Amino acid sequence: MHKRIVYISSVLLMLFLTELNAQNFNVTNERTFSNLFNKHIDTLKNFHTSIKPFAKNEIADFDTIINSYNTSTNSGFLNKLTNENLIQSKGKKFKLIIDPIVNAGLTVEKNSTTSQTVNETAFGLNIQSSFGKKWSGQFAMLTDHSKYPSHIDALVQNKNISPGYDYSKNDQAFFGQANITFTADENFTFQLGYGKNFIGDGYRSLFLSDNANSYPYLKVTANIWRLKYMALYTNYQDIRNSDGNMKDYFQKLSTIHYLSINATKWWNIGLFESIIWQSQEEEFYRGYDINYFNPVIFLRPTEYAQGSSDNALLGGSMKFKIRKKNILYSQLILDEFKLDEIKAGTGWWANKYGYQFGLKSYDFMWIKNLTLQLEYNMVRPFTYTHSDFSTSPTQIHTLQSYTHFNSPLAHPLGANFNEAMASLTYQKKRWLIEAITTIAKIGLEINDTASIGQDLYIPNNNRANEYGNYTTQGLTTDIINSTLKVSYIINPKSQLLFQVGVTNRMYKNSVENTSTNMVFVGIKTAITNRYFDF
Repeated sequence: MHKRIVYISSVLLMLFLTELNAQNFNVTNERTFSNLFNKHIDTLKNFHTSIKPFAKNEIADFDTIINSYNTSTNSGFLNKLTNENLIQSKGKKFKLIIDPIVNAGLTVEKNSTTSQTVNETAFGLNIQSSFGKKWSGQFAMLTDHSKYPSHIDALVQNKNISPGYDYSKNDQAFFGQANITFTADENFTFQLGYGKNFIGDGYRSLFLSDNANSYPYLKVTANIWRLKYMALYTNYQDIRNSDGNMKDYFQKLSTIHYLSINATKWWNIGLFESIIWQSQEEEFYRGYDINYFNPVIFLRPTEYAQGSSDNALLGGSMKFKIRKKNILYSQLILDEFKLDEIKAGTGWWANKYGYQFGLKSYDFMWIKNLTLQLEYNMVRPFTYTHSDFSTSPTQIHTLQSYTHFNSPLAHPLGANFNEAMASLTYQKKRWLIEAITTIAKIGLEINDTASIGQDLYIPNNNRANEYGNYTTQGLTTDIINSTLKVSYIINPKSQLLFQVGVTNRMYKNSVENTSTNMVFVGIKTAITNRYFDF
């Protein structure tokens, strides 16, 4: 644990030793807190909503929106607690903001056979700094000492991952993110960071989500005319068999390109591609392939030209605005397929693809600040997986799979599933009421050798069937998560929330049939999303 703290703290030191120059901070993508400004962002003219986290200087009137939630008080203590950052130092050029991170809560879990109470306890620090107009830096870290409901605890025990955080053992985990941003001008931004990125307009993303742990990255964005282009260079880790020792992590590298085009005021088109490869191939250290440092989109021809076995994904998205406040969005992810095989309808294993369709409606039913969101996701078996080309029996398998830190990089369910999501959110001043349901049907792996295409870590050349594959094959399992929660924004500047709610989780297959109720209460700092609805 202490090695991770030293690693992230070194980035913090860089923030203060580097001459920091702009208040172009990343805006949190945490879902509850972002309800305060989502409608404003989604209805802005010529704004590219699919590349997250947003840069603060992209959002017109962002500070005005946050300040509008300030409460009037004559008490200096209450004003500091509810309206201001804990520490804020402002000079002519230099700015420093420091806030605590607090995640403390209690969950009571009960089903037909068991009942337990678990505590969430995590504390940390959030620091933002800028100098002038061109440089800025952010740093956040927390240490987590928590116990979780049974289905989350099973994941922690099985994969040593606390969702969204890093390696977890003995109820201890760590989360960190940091970045240094150079804003060259109103068009070009360069960011060196350790954190998460999200591509899409949905609750889920089939391209790149914030489901997995943070990772090192270099991000270059260009925002010109009606175009926004992102080149993202990342370093992911495969932590299997490492027992949490960083020196035993297997490194894999990736280049991601995404082009967002506002073709009209109401129509957006997105183009996505990703190449992922392992840095060590047998005895050869490959490192970052210079061919993939090319910032121009569509590297697939380069990948073919090299005759490489690297894992390539292609995708496209569309978004339509209907009367400004109603938004239709979609994604299509292509891993591998043959049109003739799709037409044949024989269930060829390598027809690997997924799609998403969704709707957002702001001021739904003409009720101010009521938001409806509907979404459907489908991902075929074996999508995001890769073959094992190693010859050494000691080498870890499938480093090129679309994964990081024992977690999928896109949808939390991996592959081989259908999922529907519906949510209603109502916001009034600092109060938010959220109701959300996810209904998933997934085909789980039956064993860890002959894959049916759900577990992204099993090599897809160890597949059970060449033909006859279908979505939800394997141990067909129904998972329904329904949550109703009420949140109060204690402090919009520090993003501190109070939450209380209830969740029902139903899990059913031929082996298990359970219905679990969970009641939770606590306070949290809205730094990152954590997905427990799987």
